[in-house]
Amino acid sequence: MIDRSEGAGLSFAVLGHVALFGMLSLAALAPPPPVTPKSAPIEVSLSDDVALESTSPVPTSEVPAARLSPVEAPIEPETAPPTPVENSKPEAKPQPTPPKPAPAPDARPVPQPPKATSAAAAAKPVTRRTTAPTGRLDGIVSGLSDTPSTSKSTTPPAATAGPQVRAALQAEVMRQIKPRWSPPTGADSDQLRTTVQVSLNQDGSIASEPRVTQTGITDSNRAQAALHRERAIRAVKLAAPFKLPAQYYDAWKTIAPTLYEGL
Repeated sequence: MIDRSEGAGLSFAVLGHVALFGMLSLAALAPPPPVTPKSAPIEVSLSDDVALESTSPVPTSEVPAARLSPVEAPIEPETAPPTPVENSKPEAKPQPTPPKPAPAPDARPVPQPPKATSAAAAAKPVTRRTTAPTGRLDGIVSGLSDTPSTSKSTTPPAATAGPQVRAALQAEVMRQIKPRWSPPTGADSDQLRTTVQVSLNQDGSIASEPRVTQTGITDSNRAQAALHRERAIRAVKLAAPFKLPAQYYDAWKTIAPTLYEGL
């Protein structure tokens, strides 16, 4: 049993705890006092478009003076003002002159005396050309030599082919053969190289039987070598007649293209 003195002490303790709890709650709910900065903060801008610019320590509202160029400009010449054009009076149109009357024909025509011709001119027969002009330049160099030409060739003279021209001719020959070339496939077939040498006429047609040489033959692709040779000859024959410039005939009258897989 709690006596009267113990009950009073317990009551005072409970009231004290309640008061302390209320004070702590008020202190927690109250807003914190504002913190006054010691100095004004500096504004910072994180932008790539803003650069450092200097400002005038003493601002002024006057317009700055114009800056002169270090190089003097040329003096422009003075041009005279255009002179006013006076309105000219319209010219009077000339009056057409009346046609002159035709002379009356003479009833008796007067015979003209024949012109005197020299004896040499009368003895020399007059020859006239009966061929019509064609517009071609055939025979433009006739007469430059005392010996008449007996050639009947109509092709242009051969031109000297340099290394670049020969390389271009070889590339053109391979370009015309490539659509007709179908190499066989198999083991080590990419190592086969078949060279087909033929002589050509001036019109690009084949003039001789092909001469074939092969390289890159191994035990693995020996079975495809004969087929590789046959298809290479067929591709060259199908590409004929070759379309090549006639002036370089001496450079391509004998061709020897090398065919291989991946051409």
